[in-house]
Amino acid sequence: MSTDKDRFLTIFNQISSSLLADIQSLPGLSDSLKSQLTTYYSTCLPYTVPGGKMTRGLTVIKGVEVLKSRPLTDKEYTDAAILGWQVEWLQAFFLVADDIMDGSITRRGQPCWYQRPNVTQDNAINDALILENMIYQTLRRHFKGHPSYVGILELFIDTTYRTEIGQHIDTNGTPYAEGKRAPLDLGRFTLDRYRGCVRYKTSYYSFYLSCALALAYCGYSQDSEEGKALYGKAEEVCMRLGEYFQIQDDVLDAFAPPEVLGKIGTDIEDAKCSWLVCKALELVNEDQKQILVDHYGKHEEEGVKKVKELYKELKLEELYHEYEEEQKKACDELIASIEPESFRDLFTFLLGKIYKRQK
Repeated sequence: MSTDKDRFLTIFNQISSSLLADIQSLPGLSDSLKSQLTTYYSTCLPYTVPGGKMTRGLTVIKGVEVLKSRPLTDKEYTDAAILGWQVEWLQAFFLVADDIMDGSITRRGQPCWYQRPNVTQDNAINDALILENMIYQTLRRHFKGHPSYVGILELFIDTTYRTEIGQHIDTNGTPYAEGKRAPLDLGRFTLDRYRGCVRYKTSYYSFYLSCALALAYCGYSQDSEEGKALYGKAEEVCMRLGEYFQIQDDVLDAFAPPEVLGKIGTDIEDAKCSWLVCKALELVNEDQKQILVDHYGKHEEEGVKKVKELYKELKLEELYHEYEEEQKKACDELIASIEPESFRDLFTFLLGKIYKRQK
């Protein structure tokens, strides 16, 4: 099965070249302005879009391969890779915006895009919107004549909407009054809120979208009985994988060294509704709860340290490892129920990518 990153990155370069050429063809702009725009985005695109493991994009290729049950032709590979890169573009749009909202410092081992010299926060907000728009430019260029063009567009539209709903749930874990953060309300940190956030913020775009794009490209319609069953099973597995992935992410945010994780975790300072704080609130006594009241959501190094010490005292890492094994077993059983059998390989591939990951 082809998951060659170098070949995949070649397609990124082709897509980027076309998008930069689009800027050059904009009417009514001077050559000087076009040159400035092209120079800026020729830095922005490789900085924000590729990077990391690129699992979301490669999953589309893997999905098309398992559904075709044969090696892909060059045209099929290119199409699948272009779709895969649009998932990576969507990820870039979300991350550029998310880093601004969270006040993050690093991403993938380097400064966040908005932290770069000569970018500024205002520019970065606009850049996030342009990254999103580029998805639709690329889809129109390559798939306008494809039988599944409308279905593919709808998958991106629906996934973006759902992810933004998840982001709202995430960023509104602490209420605001008259434009200012209200006093921390630990009662809002529940596993119910957490699961809703994870389903919408993570599971759909990180797992389901790639699988659904492979189905759409291969001609499976959500209106047919066979298609409904396949999309439904993909969604069921991906929601479970997404929750597992996000809980894993929360644990890594608190405990993984930044040099391994590739970013500095800020969930405690940002008062995130993380799995760790939700579980802690189920287990704490009154004295332990006071530590969270006093220090959660504050940008104080000593306070963050005390919250992490509380997590260790409550043995939350051990609880997570028990959860991880339970999820692995549940995912294996769910994957085994998928028909056709060849489609199972895609979800086994995804589970293998996240099981016991360290970053």
